[in-house]
Parts: sequence; C-alpha cells; structure tokens
Amino acid sequence: MYSELHARSAFSFLEGGSLPEALVARASAIGLPAMALLDRNGFYGSPRFHMSAQKSAQTSKFRAHVGTELAVIATTGPANYPLLCRTREGYQNLCRLLTKTKLRVPKHTESAASLDELEEHAAGLICLTGDEHGPLAQALEQGGIEAGRELLVRLVSIFSADNVYVELQRHFNRKQEARNQAAVELARELKLPLLASNGVCYATAVEREILDVFTCIKQKRQLGTAGRLLCPNAERYIRTPQQMTQIFADLPEALANTLELSSRLEFSLEKLGYEFPRYPVPGGGSQDEFLRAQTMQGARERYQPLSDRARDQLTK
Repeated sequence: MYSELHARSAFSFLEGGSLPEALVARASAIGLPAMALLDRNGFYGSPRFHMSAQKSAQTSKFRAHVGTELAVIATTGPANYPLLCRTREGYQNLCRLLTKTKLRVPKHTESAASLDELEEHAAGLICLTGDEHGPLAQALEQGGIEAGRELLVRLVSIFSADNVYVELQRHFNRKQEARNQAAVELARELKLPLLASNGVCYATAVEREILDVFTCIKQKRQLGTAGRLLCPNAERYIRTPQQMTQIFADLPEALANTLELSSRLEFSLEKLGYEFPRYPVPGGGSQDEFLRAQTMQGARERYQPLSDRARDQLTK
C-alpha cells in the first residue's frame, strides 16, 4: 500500500490542475488510504479537501493530511519547502509563520520566510525535501553534493532527524533521476528516511491540459508560445499503488515510509474546534459539577428565595 503525501490543488496560485474534490475522489477510487494537500504559501484548498475526505471516509476511511509548500529564502536561493502538520501545535506554528510572512508584503505578492523564522516555528512540523523547486534540488543545482549535504544537516538541526524525509519523485526525466541518485546517497549517509512521492498536480493524466492553461494564465502566455513553462509530460497524476510499486521497485522502503509517515500525522482540520482550558476544581470532582454548585449558590444569594422557575431555567 502507498499514501500520496505531496499533492497540490487548483487554489495554489493558479498552479494546480484539479480541484480538491477531484483529488479525493480519484485517490479513494484507486484505494489510497491517505493524501496530503500542500498548496503554495497557504491552506487554500484544505477546507474543501477535508470536507471531501470526510464524505469519502464514510465508505473508504480516507485521511486528508494538512500542510503547505512554504517559500523560503536561504543561502542557496529561494525554494519551496513542503511542510506537513504533524500536530495541532504544528498547524498553529505554520499559521503564525504564514501570517508573519504575508503581513510584510503587499497583497497578491508572493511572500517568503527565512530559515531562522522556519526554525522558530518548526515544532510539530515535518519537512520533505520537495521536487525540482524544493530546497534539496536547489542546493544540488547551486553547489553539488556538498551543498546538498549542508542543506540536509541544517534541516536536521531545525526539525530533528525524525522529522526530515528525503523526497523522491519519478516522472521519466533524466535530470530528475540524477538528482534522485544524489538524494539517495545523502539519505543513506545521514541516515534519513526516503519518501516516494509523485508531486501530484492533477487527478488524472488528461487533466494535465488544465494545468497548462492555468500556467499560461499566470505567466500571461499563450499555449503555443509557453514552451518550457509547461510540464514536459503528463506524469504528475495520481498513480495507483501498483504503479508506484513498479516505479520504485528498487526502493521499497521509500514506499513503506509513506504509510509510516501518514500514521504519524495525527492532526486534521477536524481537530480545530475550540478547547476550553481545564479549570482546577478544588477538592476533586468534575468541572460540570463544580460549575453547577457555584451557579446554584449564586442563584440562592441572588433570588432569595430561589424560585422553581429560576431553578428550571438554570438547569436548562
């Protein structure tokens, strides 16, 4: 079995191709147990993704994980850091970080955090190394294997070794596979877990054309002149577990780690309801019992005598 832990929706700055409902429907139909939606610098599609997953869970027990691709400026240049919310604290930290970065730039301008800010808000988060726009790819591009090693060591210092996963994607691209080999080498050296992903942008292969249209809208280009701005193929669709098993036959642990990581992601949007703080009850007993006793004592002092009508209203 396999869980897709890196997908985008059409709400991500016009860069995704499928709506959250389509992603959930396709993932449920092919038997995926879970998926994470990571929009760019926000949780734009997360509510609809969560609601669709709740409806789907009535029949397939599908889990919707929460996160974002956060733009971060580092010494190797800007990169998109895929971050997953492991706990409620992680979600709160990510919300605070996104708010901080967006408040210092004009509206509709892409924001970015620093590595120091990321470290300040790292508790409860899990970091993936991303695709060709991710931090590891950028480091390898700028400074080779040594820069990649330094980047991973820095991420471990920020998140701890248990919370950094070296992400691998395979879209039949020679440059990407060379990058994967370097990533595997560094993961083995630093004893970091590998994670198979497909960087999903659309539910099915035919929807790649929608992604191309969104890309042209953002870049203010026509399809005929967009060139390399468009994806080179249609491989970023939701693959079946069997397809992923075949593609990553040489790295079965990378597939197994998707389920392991999914099991660690305890937070969901279902847990956003307000939780009242625990009130210290003198002498034991429950908070409800203490509240009832205090209320009735105050009522007896207020009404003198306490009528049946007032007592019934308080009880209600």
